[in-house]
This record gives sequence, structure tokens and C-alpha cells, in this order.
Amino acid sequence: MRMPKPIAAVAAVMFFVALPAMADDTASCVDASSRAQTLRDAHKLIDAREQLRVCGQASCPAAVRRDCTGWLEAVDRALPTVVPSLKDGDGKDVVDAAVTVDGKPFAASLTGTSLPVDPGLHAFHFQRADGTTADQQVLVAEGQRDVVISARVLVAAHSPPSPSPPPAPAASPTWTIVGWTAGGVGLAGLLLGSVAGGLAVADKGSASCNASGKCADFGEVGSARTAAHVSDAGFIAGGVLVGAGGAILLFAPRRRTSDGAWVGVQPSAAAGGAGLWLRGGW
Repeated sequence: MRMPKPIAAVAAVMFFVALPAMADDTASCVDASSRAQTLRDAHKLIDAREQLRVCGQASCPAAVRRDCTGWLEAVDRALPTVVPSLKDGDGKDVVDAAVTVDGKPFAASLTGTSLPVDPGLHAFHFQRADGTTADQQVLVAEGQRDVVISARVLVAAHSPPSPSPPPAPAASPTWTIVGWTAGGVGLAGLLLGSVAGGLAVADKGSASCNASGKCADFGEVGSARTAAHVSDAGFIAGGVLVGAGGAILLFAPRRRTSDGAWVGVQPSAAAGGAGLWLRGGW
């Protein structure tokens, strides 16, 4: 039975139009098959699986499709899978952590799902929303299934601020007043000693003394001796008071303004003399 000429012409046109498309599909299938074999030999099984799915489609030539289908089954058996897992400091499961493998995104959160990964040594990096991280390096072999990659949160991205040192204890107001008072009185004593010393020298110079240096015990000589005694007492007492006042201001007992150690000096007096007590606490 002959096909009418118009219909035959249309069929011929459609056949010749479809030839380039068929040629393109065949070329894509062959190219995918070649890429898949190269990736499989390099143990990049995830990428090889994607190429094998392309060349295993029904649109590919039967011979190519048959080879790709067989290779795909072998790659699926060899492709390992892992289950990322993260524990906190108390050993509890963590789910709010993203995972990268060898620096590339792997999982947005931890759901206990088994995920494929190429065989080989991999660096798993876990990071929580609060910035805490954990790392685990694992060698995954071909054909392994549901390998649990377990890590524990160990590193904090942001270290807690160091506690500021406690403020220095403040000196007691009472001892501050005592220290300044003692120092002021001591300075006055030194001034008095200087003035009395000057008067003693002046009185001795105007005293009636003979050629042998002997002077009368009255008049200017008496005054000179009195001034000299006053000068000595002023210098001695003033020096002691100035030193004591300075020591009190430096080492007076401190009020505790926070938890911490303190040290101070406390003057003391007794029948046998005077002294300073060194005291402290924490």
C-alpha cells in the first residue's frame, strides 16, 4: 500500500529534522558515559553517579544505556554513607549545627539522616548558631554504610571576657586623717626645730664669753641652751611624725571593696615603746 505523496513528504521532513536532535542526544550520552568512567576511576563516586544517571536514560542508545546502568549499580554499592552526629559538653545530642566536609557545605542541620560521601580521608567541621565548633577527621572506606561521624563541642568561637581585676581596697578614712595629721604635726616640728636652732646660734653669738670660751650660765647663753634643746626635740619629733604619717598613708588598713586580699600597717604604743603592726587578710 502506497503512502500518499503529501503524507510521505511530511514524514520525510520530520525524519530529517529529528536526525540532528538524535545525534545531539547520542553525543551527550556518550560524553556522560566517558566522564562517569573517569570520575569512577578517581574514586569521585558521587559525581560519577550523576553522569551514569544521564547516560542511563531511555533516550540514550541501548548499548550505552546498558553499560551505564550496570556501572551505576556498582557505584551505588561502593558509595559509602555517613551519619554526622554532635554532642554537647553533657553528652547530649545537638541538632542546631551545620556541617561542612573538606570546606564544602554538607548538611544544614543534624537530623540523623544517612548521607553519601566519597571514599577517602575527610575533615568534618561542625558549627552551631552560637559560634561553638567541633572538628573530626575520618577515613571513610568504599562500601561502608551509615558510618556515624561523632564529634563533641570543644571550641568556642568567642572566648568569654576575662574577669576584670578587683579594685584596690580604699584606705580607711580614719587612718587617712591620722596620717595627714601626723605628717602635718611632724612638719611643724621640723619647722620649729629649724627656728629654734637659728635662735640658739644667734643667742650664743651674742653671749658674754671669755677668751677661753667659757660663758656665763645666764642671759643669752641660757636662752641659747633652751633654744638648742627645743631645736633638737623639734627635729627628732618632727622626723618621727613625718615618717609615721607617710607610713600610715601608704600602709593604712584598707576597706574591702570586693573579694580579695588586703594588707595594712597599724601603729601601736605600749609602756616599753612604740611600733607598727603589719596586718592583712583575704
